[in-house]
Amino acid sequence: MPDTFLYLFGAGLLGALIKDITQDNILTLPKINEGKIILGSLGGAIVGGFVGYLVDHSVITAFMAGFTGTSILTTLMTQEKNKQKDNVSPK
Repeated sequence: MPDTFLYLFGAGLLGALIKDITQDNILTLPKINEGKIILGSLGGAIVGGFVGYLVDHSVITAFMAGFTGTSILTTLMTQEKNKQKDNVSPK
């Protein structure tokens, strides 16, 4: 079980890092800006790793889930914000 977790988490993490490299052509290091921690590429890698582990028990699927994991979460959050904005009635 621990070996499976490491393989799948690692595949998802690698997918997320490769997405960051191909999309922005850079890896952003974590930093503190105005008292806020900005995770940069590390945040995407952590999300990609967990999504890769949760999605399926295949290394290839875990890699692809890590590659698309942050994009899916961003899209879902944007849709939810738009839904909440549309439900607010003007006074």
